[in-house]
Amino acid sequence: MKRLMSFLAAVFMAASVSAQQGDVVLCEGFFNPWLEEGWDVKGDNWVVWYISNSTNAGGKSHELQMYPDINFIGTTRLVTPIVELGKYDFINFQFNHCFEATNGDLNAQIGIGISQDGESWESIWEDTVTGSIAQSQYLLTFDMEEWPTKAPQFCLYYSGEGAYVNSWFIDNVIIFASKKNKFGQIKDSDENGFVAARSHILSLRGPKAGTVTQFSTMRKSRNKFAKIVEGRRGRR
Repeated sequence: MKRLMSFLAAVFMAASVSAQQGDVVLCEGFFNPWLEEGWDVKGDNWVVWYISNSTNAGGKSHELQMYPDINFIGTTRLVTPIVELGKYDFINFQFNHCFEATNGDLNAQIGIGISQDGESWESIWEDTVTGSIAQSQYLLTFDMEEWPTKAPQFCLYYSGEGAYVNSWFIDNVIIFASKKNKFGQIKDSDENGFVAARSHILSLRGPKAGTVTQFSTMRKSRNKFAKIVEGRRGRR
């Protein structure tokens, strides 16, 4: 019964975001108080990942919470199951999150990585974090042309210190996959490859809730369709 309810919840969540283009190839809302089969946590020690009965990332409970030890320095990863992408040309990677920083000189990175074997990772998108990130939903579009595998694993990672971090909350990780049009282009991209109607940040809380910020400035990524702006941030 629990598995049935989880499946129905996942279907409902997928339906709620059906406005995005493509087939849903990964959909995880962390509704149960445990990591589902295929999900894993990897990286340096002194970081605790657990299912929290909270809604800080903007979804329904439960959600993933990363809580680093004050002495932590390194990289920690939330790893997805293998995602089968054999017939597709590009993906839309969507997730909700909220990053809680404490007072201090924080200079860290969050990002998305890709792996062929679950051990060696390459960053396909990365953003520098200098303070708290308000409750928001990120959508990034990636062209798969450069990827050597069509059955990768992905990860959401944090790289930096734990001294100035309270928690990182993550929820509703969804990957949509689709094919390019007959001209070999991703729909709604301009002549420079900017996926204007797809890659964006949606504010989920505060006076600007519902505001969409287009991704406009390239961060560390070898993928020309992964673009990011500085999110609306402020120390708490």
